[in-house]
Parts: sequence; structure tokens; C-alpha cells
Amino acid sequence: MRTISVSDVVEATGGELLWGDENAKISGVHYDSREIGEGDLFVPIIGAKVDAHKFIPDVLEVGASCVLSSEPDISGDKGACVYVDDTVEALQDLAAWYRRGFDIPIIGVTGSVGKTSTKEMIGAVLEKKYKTLITYKNLNSQIGLPIMIFNIDDDVEMVVLEMGISMPGEMDRLVEMAAPESAVMTNIGVSHIGNLGSRENICAEKGKIIRNFGENGRLFACANADLYDLIRTNLPYDDCKGECRVSYYGLQDEFEGDINQLSYYASDIETGGDGLKFTYHHPDGEKEVHLSVMGEHNVTNAVAALSVGLQYGVDIDDAAEAVAQYKPLSMRGEVRERNGIHIIDDTYNASPDSIRSNLRALFSYQGDTRHIAVLGDVLELGDKSEELHKSIGAYIESEADKGRRLDALYCIGNESKAIVNFVKDNTDIPVRGCDDSFELIQALKNDLKAGDRVLFKASRGMHLDEVVEALIEQ
Repeated sequence: MRTISVSDVVEATGGELLWGDENAKISGVHYDSREIGEGDLFVPIIGAKVDAHKFIPDVLEVGASCVLSSEPDISGDKGACVYVDDTVEALQDLAAWYRRGFDIPIIGVTGSVGKTSTKEMIGAVLEKKYKTLITYKNLNSQIGLPIMIFNIDDDVEMVVLEMGISMPGEMDRLVEMAAPESAVMTNIGVSHIGNLGSRENICAEKGKIIRNFGENGRLFACANADLYDLIRTNLPYDDCKGECRVSYYGLQDEFEGDINQLSYYASDIETGGDGLKFTYHHPDGEKEVHLSVMGEHNVTNAVAALSVGLQYGVDIDDAAEAVAQYKPLSMRGEVRERNGIHIIDDTYNASPDSIRSNLRALFSYQGDTRHIAVLGDVLELGDKSEELHKSIGAYIESEADKGRRLDALYCIGNESKAIVNFVKDNTDIPVRGCDDSFELIQALKNDLKAGDRVLFKASRGMHLDEVVEALIEQ
């Protein structure tokens, strides 16, 4: 982080200095009191269970330069304190002010699924030419994104920020802070449809990522299946202050229109061993690309990353090398092995679309192996939850009819009962619904055997990662 002063905080937030030296320097910003060190700014967040204002004396004691407070009657004799009406809004205002101090490209990544993997691949490609900062872990929200912005320093040349939303209006605020020059829209599915109402609304809200685009701006939008028409008709072009150029990308076999409408696409996808290869097509030619991960969704992510790299002058050979070396992050398609059982840990989050993508990836594993899925509830689907969970069961049935068959299915959670019931009623696939993690763990310990490939997928709130850890540790 570039060093700022307490007076900068007052200016950026419109706050009031309650005590301390306005010239004191700040070299880091955190909302977690456990991460505070000497010279840092502490932003206390009022959460559902804890009001972090109570940690203000502690962080000042360990050397924090400054704290924010939405409590006007606070007093102290160490560091500095700036009073603001709302600490979250003040954090965001300060991040927006800080970002304006850097004349560097920021690429935003949004979408319903695939954001993190795509962001990681884009970062790897751009790193071939630029000093690149990418979103760390899940710092992609109204609180996480500003914290990421404070990691921009004078030696950073490019930034890739994951930008996640779940409610109307949230993208507006993220754009105000990050001011992305270009962006990638990975997919428009049904994640958070309970809050946003429809895929059309989701597209319009996520599409607000284009608002800051100037003459160099470009949106790379996935056009698989019906996405080309969905995005073309719902993107809020009028919100863009400059020229909004859109380049569509995807898979040749998944695109429903004229292939000439795609600027970038993959064809001739082949599975081999524990990887894939495909031909990447771009306006200036084509390139054979290899991936060390399975799943056509990863091919789509790689096409996006390669295309952003070309936009910013990365050599195509270097870009292809970068995606070939990509390895998934923990709990995001990470393959782990225990006692000969291959566990595909994708427990970080889920949507109906991502579950279908992961099932396709599971079926792509060839050889003498059983294909087993362990699925949990997809949350935040509102009144469409039963219908959308049933659609997952329908997908499992349709794949079985094509010869891509699960050898066993396990589910946990109340909403997932719709999957269990559909699969039981329409297929002869062995399926078991479990009431809790203990029952699920015991069933898997008894049933799994060496050679099995087992997909674990659910919303983060289902804590399916704990089931994975229990199996790994057995």
C-alpha cells in the first residue's frame, strides 16, 4: 500500500478528527482486528453478532495509527480517531479515493459462476508481461473489494478484481471504487435469483460493470448457450460513460448462433489423462492450448483469459503457457486423493449452473472408475429453489440417458430433497439423502473404494468442506 495520512482519511471520508495527529502515516487498512499492526488503519464493522468498535482500544494498544468510529462519544489518548456516519461507507469512500491515485488498468471479473477460476487464469496470463495484482481469496464484496484496492502499490502495473454481487445496486458501488477499464462477464445463471428476480435482472445488474469504461474499455462476455442473446438485449449500454465495446467468447459447440459473432472461441476439445487440449481461435489466428484440469467450463475460462491477454499485448505463446500451468485454488475444483479415492473438492460455493458444469467435468474422467456425486443445497434461490433443484435431478437423468451415468448420488440438506426425489423417481441410480454431516460421512466411509472419483459440491453455507476434511483425515 502507498502510504497515506490521517488527514487523507478525513478528506476522503468527510469525517471528523476526534483526536490524534492528522499528519500521522497509515501503511495498511484492515477490518479484522487480528490483522492490525503498527501503522495500520482499523475499520470496525458492525456485524450481526459482533460490533467491532469494542476492539478499538486493543488495536490502538498494538500500534494502529488510526481508527474509524461511527460512535461520536468515543475517547482515547493513543493514535488517531476519525468519526464517520457509517464505517462501511467510509471504507468504500476511502478506497475510491485511493484508487483514483493510480493511473493503471483494472480489469473487473463478474458473472454467476467461474469468476474465481477466470480471475486466476487472467492474472497468470497478464503476469507474463506485467506486475499484476489479483483478488486474494474471496475479497470481492462490498467490504472485501475495498480492502483489495488498498493492496495496489506503486510497482503494480495491472489489477484483476473479482466483483461479486447479490443485491440490486451493489455493482454500482463496486464500480465507484474500482473504476475498471475493462471487464469479463463469465456467465449469467441463477445465483442470487431470490434477491434479483430473474436472469434478465441479474444480467442488467452485473452488466453495470461497464459504467466506467472509456475509449479503451472492452467487455469480454461469455456467449455459450443462450448467453449471446441474453447479454446483447439486457446489457445496460446507456450506463457506460464512454464507448462500450463487447467481444463475445465461448465454445464453438456451445454457441447457438453464427460462429462469426464470436471474437474468441475454442474448438476441437479433447480429453486426455487428467487434462484437456483445444484449439483457441482469435482474430489473428489460432493456437493449440493444453490444460492440466478437467471440465469444459475450464476451457471457457481459459478462452476468456487468453483473450484478455491478447487485448493487453501478452504474446499468445506466453499466454498459452500460463493457462497450461493453472491449478485450481483450494475448494474450487481441487483434486485430492486419499486411499486411492479421488476427491474433487469444489465446496466453496455452488449454483445449479456450476453443478451441471462440475458434473460434466466428472463424466469426462475416463477409465475404470466410478463417478459419484455428493451434492448439498444451493442457497439464495428464493421461491424458485424447488424448481431449480429439481432441474439438477433432471440434468442427471438426461446425462444418464446419453450414457454419462452417475454410479451413486448422495445429497444433504432440505432443498436437495428435490434432487433426491427426482432421481429416485426417474432413474435407477443409487441415491441417498442424508439428514446431517455425520450420517453422510459414515455412508461415504462405508461405500467409497479405491479408484472412485467423487465430486463434492454445495453452497458454502452447507459446510460440505468439513465432510471432505473428515474423509481426508480418516
